Amino acid sequence: MKDQPLITLDKISVRLYDKLYFHNISWQINTGEQWAIVGPNGSGKTSLAKALFGGIPVVRGSVTHHLSNGKSPSTNTQSVGYVSPELFREIFEQEELQADFRDFSGRIHEKTTARDVIVRGMGDNGYSKNQIADRVHRVAGKMGIKDIVDRDILALSTGELCKTVIARSLMKAPELLILDEPFNGLDDKSRKALAENLDSLIQSGVSVVLITHRFEEILPRITHVLYLKNGEISAAGTKEDVLHLVEMKDTHKDETKSFCPSERSISPIVKKKHIQRTEGSSPKNGRILIDMRNVTVRYDDTIVLDDFNWRVRDGENWTITGENGAGKSTVLKLILGENLQSYSNEISVFGKKKGSGVSIWEIKRQIGVVSPELQAKYKKGFLAFDVVCSGFHDSIGLYRSCSVEQEKTAMQWMETLGIDELAGHSFEQLSYGQRKLTLITRAMVKSPVFLFLDEPCDGLDMDNRNKILEIIEYIGHHTHTNLVYVTHHQDEILPCMTHGLTLQRGKIIGAAGPVGNL
Repeated sequence: MKDQPLITLDKISVRLYDKLYFHNISWQINTGEQWAIVGPNGSGKTSLAKALFGGIPVVRGSVTHHLSNGKSPSTNTQSVGYVSPELFREIFEQEELQADFRDFSGRIHEKTTARDVIVRGMGDNGYSKNQIADRVHRVAGKMGIKDIVDRDILALSTGELCKTVIARSLMKAPELLILDEPFNGLDDKSRKALAENLDSLIQSGVSVVLITHRFEEILPRITHVLYLKNGEISAAGTKEDVLHLVEMKDTHKDETKSFCPSERSISPIVKKKHIQRTEGSSPKNGRILIDMRNVTVRYDDTIVLDDFNWRVRDGENWTITGENGAGKSTVLKLILGENLQSYSNEISVFGKKKGSGVSIWEIKRQIGVVSPELQAKYKKGFLAFDVVCSGFHDSIGLYRSCSVEQEKTAMQWMETLGIDELAGHSFEQLSYGQRKLTLITRAMVKSPVFLFLDEPCDGLDMDNRNKILEIIEYIGHHTHTNLVYVTHHQDEILPCMTHGLTLQRGKIIGAAGPVGNL
């Protein structure tokens, strides 16, 4: 029945580590309602969502579940599904452990499939193999991924992996499904396909709570919106009423504006700093920095790159576009040596051929990287300042001391991106958007020859997106750092980008720039 309570939050406060968040927040989700939670980075969207299913301790007030499955509030966690960027980190961590085990045991030809991810944990719930297989068939059909369930997860596109993680959550038949930024990293086609899948889920009776920074990603069937700001509910009600209220405050109008950089808008800290180049680097001179010839990458029968040829010269800033699964991120991994197939192909970086004895660390020392995978893999237990300083050593975590000058540079960059007040905070306590800003700062502290940006604005609100685009535009125009920028959003392609590459199914279908570079 509609309009019956599903979950009620009554005057709650939650604890994250040693701090209390929210003050007497109350919120009720009724059956038949579909909610979106919106608001700026750090406003508490993810924390509020986690309070719905016990993902964080509620130390004041109460959370009551009125679920139709008859379970008591203490045993109802199966009835709330949760999909977030954190789950991608868990998958990557588990896959790294599996890869180490396979290497050690000599079982190098084994693989983790999408099916393995979907069924993970189901054996502990008393389901038989036949029941599990039947559920996989049904949820894979709902998410439109029947044809990929037995594919290696390393060969899945971002969109396919996202649907796989949602399918895993659906295995336990939740009555409420919480989706935290599910459209991150998806191209237009994949966003539309996922939206259609979610529409079907809603029609089947699953209630949805969608967390997003982009108002255009609010699904048509969303009925209600909750707007958070500074840890407080600024507005909550029907979609039309809340979006109208937010629009009246100019927030929605800002969300629909395209970024338009100008000299006057550039941070005065950036202008003053003039971003020093990496020691030993020289002004852009047109020399060949990356040379990839007839490169092919495949996983079993899946071809990710097919006879790929690309040449990048010093002084060029490249944008790489293409649908999910086109091979964009694979190109970056090959250059960095993070894909072992880089050594079986003809790839030269900074004039040195892969496999010729050049250390991965020699390459990485001259390249800054910002990617969803780096954010997903980053280990726990470090302060934000330590994470930034780790960029000097290209390590995931700070295991070596930095000089006084390096620490000064790190703090200057944190000031530039407006996150200096986060320096003493645990990286794990930061919001998704704050972590993204921290990792972008980490990439830039060494003023690299190359800055690889793989969807750097995903998970950021409009103010932070504009801030990042502003910094990238300045770097591209006024420093010796060359840019390689992967994005699905045409409105985020900046004037400083001199060249463009479009991929489709591992092949180049379009290239723009001076003649003779390919």
